[in-house]
Amino acid sequence: MPNVASHAPGSFCFVELASLDQNQAKTFYEPLLGWSHTDFPMGPDSFYTMFQRSGLDAAAAYTMREEERSQAPPHWNLYIAVENADDTAALAAELGGTVIAAPFDVPGQGRMAVIQDPTGAFFCIWQASNSIGIRVAGENGTLCWADLNTPDAEGAKTFYEGLFGWNLAYGENDPSGYLHIKNGEEFIGGIPPADQRDPSVPPMSAH
Repeated sequence: MPNVASHAPGSFCFVELASLDQNQAKTFYEPLLGWSHTDFPMGPDSFYTMFQRSGLDAAAAYTMREEERSQAPPHWNLYIAVENADDTAALAAELGGTVIAAPFDVPGQGRMAVIQDPTGAFFCIWQASNSIGIRVAGENGTLCWADLNTPDAEGAKTFYEGLFGWNLAYGENDPSGYLHIKNGEEFIGGIPPADQRDPSVPPMSAH
């Protein structure tokens, strides 16, 4: 079982469920993916759930507040590791993205921001301090891949290559039109061709 000690900049480092019912989420995901959990109090009637796989952090969940519920349905938040959240957020804006939540500290854990790419999809960036994010990978029940569903693959390619230094390329001898995402020497995700996506679904990441 690979124990993850750090995440390279530009890699997917954490995944978090924005839910309507954390307890129901625990009931569903724990037997499905072999997770256990630890709840951390966040205030009156509020807590943050950290999911573990074999005792190591694998994902998390929280309950959406009313304001967030009015803006989006339940979803998974995908985090990308960066060396400096402030610099990355500023660059994202320069490249045509929108900084939804400016960089802020998560006390004792790290620094993050929420960004919307120019095609409409949302993601989070994470500058680690005490928490690197996911600490287990390469086995069942852990994050292994992420797709970006967008009607503008070429626009996304320009943005993400400029922001994270990713290499987005079509596979050789692959007529499918799937665009592969490579961070350094590691393939981490991709962008399906636009004709394979449901046009009624907004741009988003799928894990």
